[in-house]
Amino acid sequence: MDDEPLTPEREQGSVARSAELWRSGQAAPFVIADARDDAPLGLLNLQFGSDEGAAGLAVSVFPEARGRGIAPRALRLGAEWGLRELGLERVFAEAAVDNTASIRAIEKAGFRREGVLRAHCTTGGRRHDCVMFSLLPEGLEPVLAG
Repeated sequence: MDDEPLTPEREQGSVARSAELWRSGQAAPFVIADARDDAPLGLLNLQFGSDEGAAGLAVSVFPEARGRGIAPRALRLGAEWGLRELGLERVFAEAAVDNTASIRAIEKAGFRREGVLRAHCTTGGRRHDCVMFSLLPEGLEPVLAG
């Protein structure tokens, strides 16, 4: 299934929702940008819930930027930021059981598979099974001094 085109109206609504999530402390939304020309490549969102020590991480790479390893790198950077800078004890990510590209990206980012949660995720108003992954502080390589 292809992503819907990002119309100016949808883009403006997305920016407004992201700004409110950041202001309210519910999430830390980011635009993934190309280091060469600052072109937007996708979105990354660290979502906070009632458990102050944990947060969920979601990534979406725009169709024209897929296949370049952007999702795993963004997931890893977002998780490291949450664990190291925010002091989180757990960052988790989930993917639909049949979404092999997302599962592969999450695994490449160093997340550990925990299991399948039945009817846990909702897409388009329909519940479906998801694979749950997590990354804990001990899963990070030590920071090299120097």
